[in-house]
Amino acid sequence: MGRDSSKRTGRTRCARGALALAALLPSLLPSLLPSAAMAQGSEPAPASSANAPVLLAAGSLRQAFGDILAAYRASGGGRFDAQYGPSGKLRKEIEGGRQVDLFASAASEHTEALAKSGLLGTSAVFAYNDLCVVSTPQAGLRAENLLDTLRSPTLRLATSTPVSDPMGDYTWQFFRKADAQQPGLYAVLDAKALKLSGAASLDPNSTLPYITAFEQDRADAYIMYCTNAVLVTQALPRLAILRIPDSLNVRSSYGIAARKGSSEGERLLRFVLGKQGQDILRKYGFH
Repeated sequence: MGRDSSKRTGRTRCARGALALAALLPSLLPSLLPSAAMAQGSEPAPASSANAPVLLAAGSLRQAFGDILAAYRASGGGRFDAQYGPSGKLRKEIEGGRQVDLFASAASEHTEALAKSGLLGTSAVFAYNDLCVVSTPQAGLRAENLLDTLRSPTLRLATSTPVSDPMGDYTWQFFRKADAQQPGLYAVLDAKALKLSGAASLDPNSTLPYITAFEQDRADAYIMYCTNAVLVTQALPRLAILRIPDSLNVRSSYGIAARKGSSEGERLLRFVLGKQGQDILRKYGFH
């Protein structure tokens, strides 16, 4: 009987201890949780992107607009939900009803068309860009052999996607200019071009597709905006930049427009067109 009594007393004590521990758990949990989880729980949650004004912008503007948005907030402006992608694709999404407060396109024709249809306010040109070719040293690309090198059957030529992305449209315009100098060249370049970017929106945290094309050895030369070329060679210094000569180059006009009635969209538009915004764009090679 003494042993049974002792066992019952032990079980009773264990049960009481478990109840006491359960009661203490809520106060103990903070000290037991990992610091990362604590930080997530203790810091105020970021503003819901659903409530923030929306900026849709060309992928080639991602780095410059990162600085512009930071400067805008520092000057007292609000936070934007910024999303980047091919301008033609973004235009179609806006026409399909996608919410936007400010649209910055790599082709002014997109913002002009949206302004004409009443989906956006007045369109303005806010920057210009040119075409460059980034290539590997093995390609041996130079200004004097540009067209002959690009047409070589052994050269893997990467481009953006026309219609979806203005950078692709400008590249195909360059192909037509090249054809005027070397008849038949348009068909050659059109057939061999590897469309490695411009068909889908960019993940803000992803590596630029122009960089991965060379990292993964998928291209020997890539036609792109000169501003993108600077970013690519910063990441991969072994590559070379050749600006396409003026006689063949296609200058792009970037257009911007805010949704009518969006005070934040109109305020950011004014900031982009102002001195501070323009200085940042020039720093990234726009003109």
